[in-house]
Amino acid sequence: MTTQLDDFETALLHELRAHVADRPARVRRGRTRIAVGVGLTAAAAVAAVVVVPGAGVQTAYSVQEGNSGEITVEVNRLEDAAGLERELEAYGVDADVTYVPDGGECAPGRYEPVARSLSGMTTGVGADLLQVTLPPGAVRDGETFVLAVSLVPVPATGDPDGDGISDLGGIRVWTDFDVASGPVAPCDVMP
Repeated sequence: MTTQLDDFETALLHELRAHVADRPARVRRGRTRIAVGVGLTAAAAVAAVVVVPGAGVQTAYSVQEGNSGEITVEVNRLEDAAGLERELEAYGVDADVTYVPDGGECAPGRYEPVARSLSGMTTGVGADLLQVTLPPGAVRDGETFVLAVSLVPVPATGDPDGDGISDLGGIRVWTDFDVASGPVAPCDVMP
């Protein structure tokens, strides 16, 4: 459906066409500025990551509470046992954390374990990480979470006797994790 333009509309259309034809083509700079701005921002972010000292340094431990109330402890380095105890205290868990040096172990009998099942309390050990999960209610009032750990690197020996079996090395780990029903005595280290 086409409508006829009256004289005024026709004159207006001609004037508009002439005005548009007389203007130089507009250069689109907005995207270039945005792209350059984004590029410079990304370069600055990379430079900041490279220049900032200590970036990416992994903490000795972390403590997190999950959605269902479980508490997960991750130990990356056997350092600052007292700090880990304080962190657990902030989550309402009394703890006795001991890092035993030189591959030793704590002598048995330093605490009385609780007389109930600790279902859901788990531990996992890897080359660079010790992880313990405490389910909700695992450590009650008047009880203490006990974590004692010793870790010793075992060097690779290759194939010393020529039987085709190579020892690639690894780690030797001793852990004691439990819940004590009362006080926990200091660790008497056994070799």
